[in-house]
Amino acid sequence: MKKTLIFVSIGLTLTLIVGIATFQYSRSWQNAFLINPIYKIATDEKLVALTFDDGPSQTRTPALLDLFNRHNVKATFFMLGENIEKYPDIAHAVYNQGHLVGNHSYNHPRLILKSPSFIRDQIKKTDLLIESLGQKEVIYFRPPYSSKYIVLPFVLQSLNKELVTGTYDPPSQYISPYNAQNVANEVIKSTKQGSIIYLHDGKDTDQEQFVESIELIIIGLKEKGYKFVRLDYEN
Repeated sequence: MKKTLIFVSIGLTLTLIVGIATFQYSRSWQNAFLINPIYKIATDEKLVALTFDDGPSQTRTPALLDLFNRHNVKATFFMLGENIEKYPDIAHAVYNQGHLVGNHSYNHPRLILKSPSFIRDQIKKTDLLIESLGQKEVIYFRPPYSSKYIVLPFVLQSLNKELVTGTYDPPSQYISPYNAQNVANEVIKSTKQGSIIYLHDGKDTDQEQFVESIELIIIGLKEKGYKFVRLDYEN
């Protein structure tokens, strides 16, 4: 009996150690358990990918599309299924204007330690909505809050999905009131070859400041010689 308890205790301790180590390893945007996240574009050119989470929204997204049309920029939108249902015409416009649509779950739950069936339902439900826009394949998935421990990688592999994180997430975009110049300065300063930038079009607030920040980013990075690409860009 004592030996059994000792072995059980050792087994639980080892499991706990492995679990903690795996969790710590997976916290970085560059790492995930059993899968290699896309956290930058593999390139030796001055390319940058602007990515937008949580949309579409009723105010930010249409204004953003107008801006992109004026500057001839393509981007990647990680949409929520519930927002596609709310604003189908706006979601259609994103796809029809040549932008890439990725999956950001149905209603933005934190997917850490969720069951495979729960995660799969979040992904598949949103895939169908994205496909209804006209996009034939939905390859890229960005988890809400970038939480990717521990079941998510198994589910993504079974669905032949690419896990996307990113390179830079400007902290000023989360400060209220939204300051366009601060957000733009942070992005322009931190962008490197192949950077994937986290931005958010899923809110209806601060529309003018938000659009201004994106325009400043576009102008500033173009002046530095950068080209804007979708995540599926191939050299």
